[in-house]
Amino acid sequence: MSARFAVYLAPEPEEALWHFGSSWLGYDAESRADLAHPDNARIASDILREATAHPRLYGLHVTLKAPFRLAPDVNADHIVPAVAELAERHRRFGPIALSLEARPAGEGRVFLCLAPSARSEALHALEADAVVALDRFRAPLSPSELARRNPGALPQKERRYLQTYGYPYVLEVFRPHISLTGPIAPDSPVHEALSRQLTEKPALALLNCISIALFEQPEPGARFHIRQRFPLRA
Repeated sequence: MSARFAVYLAPEPEEALWHFGSSWLGYDAESRADLAHPDNARIASDILREATAHPRLYGLHVTLKAPFRLAPDVNADHIVPAVAELAERHRRFGPIALSLEARPAGEGRVFLCLAPSARSEALHALEADAVVALDRFRAPLSPSELARRNPGALPQKERRYLQTYGYPYVLEVFRPHISLTGPIAPDSPVHEALSRQLTEKPALALLNCISIALFEQPEPGARFHIRQRFPLRA
């Protein structure tokens, strides 16, 4: 299968949230470098590395347009101007205050994420624009990709969005978040370690929305990296 692309909202590389979150995941999607986990996490690095394996694949981000393969008549050069135009239509906003949440991950497990403490209309408007305007570049889901989403278990609206936009959690069911772990046990020591980090430095949980980023996964199993950032300019 070919490369995949995604449009994400990622903290700016100079921001505290980017430095902390990338270190927490052990990967910087801007520089494409492996990073050491935080020295003060006070948890075994192998435990933290296992807990962060899934979000490390994608890099630190809020999803705007979920990962997709390109339609047959599309190449990466077609996407860049469209993402630039998207950025031109929206103005900078934030900072958005984030809170640590443990969200269900199935089979009695949870994943930890940072989510807006209050709804941001600007963020929801940006996501809706990205979902609809960029969908013309997306190849339809393959049968195996569709099956992995288990559409029969989704509510009707999410199932319809999966079929229409290739991802179920969009538009009015968009729940913005920055994933910081994959599925873990609810009583995992990772939860306490992350809570402690954010309590000691509350400024880490602030998201300034200055640019959007085109992420690329060059081949299946490879990590996503930032191909280009586009400043919000409206």
